Amino acid sequence: MQPQYPTQPMMPQFPQQPGYPQAPAPQAPAVYGGPQYVPQQPLPQGTIDGFFAQPSSGGGPSWKFNGRPIGTSYAGIVARPVTNADVRAQTNNARVPQTYKDGRPKLVMVVPMQVQPSPEYPDGVAGWWVKGQARDELARAMAEAGAPAGAPEAGAAIRVTLTGQRAVPNMNPQLLYRVEYVRPTGAAPAPAPAYPGTVMQPPPGTAPEQPVQQPMPEPPQQAAPQQSPAAAPAGFNEEQAALFAKLTGQPPAA
Repeated sequence: MQPQYPTQPMMPQFPQQPGYPQAPAPQAPAVYGGPQYVPQQPLPQGTIDGFFAQPSSGGGPSWKFNGRPIGTSYAGIVARPVTNADVRAQTNNARVPQTYKDGRPKLVMVVPMQVQPSPEYPDGVAGWWVKGQARDELARAMAEAGAPAGAPEAGAAIRVTLTGQRAVPNMNPQLLYRVEYVRPTGAAPAPAPAYPGTVMQPPPGTAPEQPVQQPMPEPPQQAAPQQSPAAAPAGFNEEQAALFAKLTGQPPAA
């Protein structure tokens, strides 16, 4: 018969304690001077319209009126068609884009001009920055010349004259201009504007009255002032020289 030994009491079971996170292993210091991996930025995707809408490169300096005396005038021929690429955001001296009170951006149209070479414009090219009152004055001059609404026509002759200033509260004075516009030779007439309204029809069975044409009085004839012939501007062809002479009021040299 085997002797009986007392059984050992069972130890109480305790839930396991969560383990503590181990400290990360020390990393080797970065070695400077070797090739470093730089993630590449994705290249911008372009479009054909965006390509042709880029601002035109080159060009000449702008016509300068700030600080110039009243009566300063520039004249030239529009060098090429004006496109959307010639319309830019108007900025202040700190290059911050300007906006109207309703948030719309202020825009400026840069008209490429061909001018007579001079110390100020040695290459015979310049840019006319149209904004403010000059925009309204350009529209008036174009309408007076019978040109279609919109941008100036390629080949048109333009003269801009500084006529004065107008005070603006808390801002620099606004410059005032006089614009003269001569359409290109052979330009098609602008379409007649369509005015909304109701056309009154005569009652049935009646013939409309025909207006009586009154003869217009002839204006008195005045002798044209004598002007000395002017030489054709350098770099202008015969047609451009004729337009320039028509704009400035001096006949081209024979």
